[in-house]
Amino acid sequence: MNAPSNTLNIYLNDIGNHDLLTKADEVELAEQIRLGKEASERMEAGEYRDLQELKRLERSTKKGLRAKERFILSNLRLVVSVAKKYPVPGSLSLEDLIQEGNIGLEHAVEKFDGRKGFKFSTYGTFWIRQAINRLIDQHSNLIRIPADTHSALRRQLREADVSSPELSQEMRRINALTRVASLDVPIDTDGGKDMHAVVPSLDPSPDDLVNEWHNQELVARALNKMKPKVREMVRYRFGLDDGVEKTFREIGDLVGVSAESARRAVSKALASIAADKSLDPAS
Repeated sequence: MNAPSNTLNIYLNDIGNHDLLTKADEVELAEQIRLGKEASERMEAGEYRDLQELKRLERSTKKGLRAKERFILSNLRLVVSVAKKYPVPGSLSLEDLIQEGNIGLEHAVEKFDGRKGFKFSTYGTFWIRQAINRLIDQHSNLIRIPADTHSALRRQLREADVSSPELSQEMRRINALTRVASLDVPIDTDGGKDMHAVVPSLDPSPDDLVNEWHNQELVARALNKMKPKVREMVRYRFGLDDGVEKTFREIGDLVGVSAESARRAVSKALASIAADKSLDPAS
């Protein structure tokens, strides 16, 4: 990765001046944002009795906007932290990833419900990654065979006996398959579909992820049933506090046990969760 530009360095220094939020701050600001949106919607719909109520709604709306701004500014460092973990495609820069990640951050702030009991970083990281992944996908519209597989196929093609017409034809087919495929090339007989339409996205939406493992009420209930030390290890393992998943070795170092002990403790905790019918999302 290239060294950060002067503009980026200035930006990084600037965002460092904003204080990080406590969990209590997040809950308070999220509530102000929610109430501000409700007030704005009521004003647009004309749902107020008199001028006094209109002014109250205006104050609530402005308070919500200020809360949103503070929430975003306090989490810009989270975007940078996530963006720096990506290999930057040649057509993009780290600044591009950060800018797109900031858009994901804004969506996360708008949707975050501080009453659910989790720190914002877990939820926000999903939205930031989603935004960055989409940007990279837009600039990397090729499906590539892994380099080692590609090289092995090419080597076998060169060494193979292609004297027979049948084998020569098969070699040409394999050779074609080892070339880069564009997602935009039509793949049905009518040209109506391209690979975008049939290759599913491997990245579920942030809300899907939250609704699965990070269903906040269920996770909170599961964690509350664990012993404090085990709860801490599970939080580290799945990055429930900062969005950064840790290895068992890292967990062991943090809590003072071996990596194997950490692995067994987390595995046992997950098995207990799986067997607990009260934690079934369908219940």
